Amino acid sequence: MVEQKEQGFVRSKEVKKKEVEAKVEESEQKEETTPPVKTEQLSASLDQIQQQAMSAYAAYMEAELQVAKAYKDNEQHVESAYKNTEQQANRIYNEYLAQASKVREETEQQIKKVYEDSIAQSTRVRLEAEQQAKKVYEESIAQATKVREDSIIQAWETRRETMAQAWLIYTKSRKLG
Repeated sequence: MVEQKEQGFVRSKEVKKKEVEAKVEESEQKEETTPPVKTEQLSASLDQIQQQAMSAYAAYMEAELQVAKAYKDNEQHVESAYKNTEQQANRIYNEYLAQASKVREETEQQIKKVYEDSIAQSTRVRLEAEQQAKKVYEESIAQATKVREDSIIQAWETRRETMAQAWLIYTKSRKLG
């Protein structure tokens, strides 16, 4: 989609440049084919050509502004996408954290019930279950942290590549102009 917009801007710029060149060429051809004219007519013709050149330059400058605005809009879109991805990664992280806490709480409740049934047996079971709950909790946190970090890194890399590509295209389009 970004490439299509960029190609559209480049094509628009090329079309405007060709229009200006065509007008200049047409003007030059008219000058070559027309018989000698009076100084007043020549002055009026030069004024007309100068006005056309000024109009063409104004159109060119407007196109430059539109290209710059499009790049700025694209930059804002990429930044927004990055922020959305970061928020989503944080949300998933918080969900994993809540789920791990819930699992831990449920496990501890089960442990207390077993403990009440038999002190000797529950002491052994309690220690094993707490260790398992802690391990599950830590693994869940570690996994959630990794997923979050991977998502943020991927979003940042996508943003960086998109911005680099956009600026490269912008720089090339400036050189063409």
